[in-house]
Amino acid sequence: MAEPSLTDAADDGHLPIPYDLYAAIRKRADERTAPLVDGLIRSSLALAPALALTPDTADESVEGPVAGRLGGLPALADGVEWPEYAGHPMQLVAQLDCAGLAGAHAGGDGGRWPLPADGLLLFFHDDRFSDFAGRGCRVLHVPEGAPLRPAPAGRDDFPPLPAVPVRARWVLSAPSYQDRELEDLFPDDFMIALDLSSDFRDHLPRPDVRVLGWCDTDTGRHEGHRPLLQVEGSAADADWGEAVNVSFWITDEDLAAGRFDRVRQGVEVA
Repeated sequence: MAEPSLTDAADDGHLPIPYDLYAAIRKRADERTAPLVDGLIRSSLALAPALALTPDTADESVEGPVAGRLGGLPALADGVEWPEYAGHPMQLVAQLDCAGLAGAHAGGDGGRWPLPADGLLLFFHDDRFSDFAGRGCRVLHVPEGAPLRPAPAGRDDFPPLPAVPVRARWVLSAPSYQDRELEDLFPDDFMIALDLSSDFRDHLPRPDVRVLGWCDTDTGRHEGHRPLLQVEGSAADADWGEAVNVSFWITDEDLAAGRFDRVRQGVEVA
């Protein structure tokens, strides 16, 4: 049986809210805060479409189209050098298939697909985390059909992450109390934002790997940016020391223009 949703929220152009989340939010509202909460429910700031990426295993419960992989060696376009930061080769975190991602997005209520419709997105980062401003990363789009360069020979001092194929499925995501957009909805009562953030966490999925949507972790936010990709180190079988999650952040302007040369890196530390 399909999970019921708040269908009237979908009728006015916003995303439908799962009924259990709606019930939890309404339960928190008292006479004073009910109008504020009702406004939140119908606010486009509240929920955002995202894609959860799950390792493609023999488990038949894993749903969605194949959408690339975590780790491995990149399919770099011919003539493109391996990205470096401060003279050190960057590590490939993910190689994602845009058509697979777009297919999963089309299965939900997310509206227009904001990323390229085909080709590959390659996500590299400086696994030494030597730049606290988040510049130690690079995202490349390899167009469909572009000639590829041969994979470079392996290096003992720079082994790639294990290649982990992933499948994509459409999910909802929500802001946390750390996101200014949620706090701004309740400028006179931060506790409402804190309580709602708890409801979101309890009733919405929190995948180990997420494309788009809101930030799931305690990572410091880059002002004016939104998450493009978030990866738990355990999902990538990565040893990043005290770093347990890496993320890639992009501005709305760059996302709309398909520009990936100014993406910033975020890191959550245990």
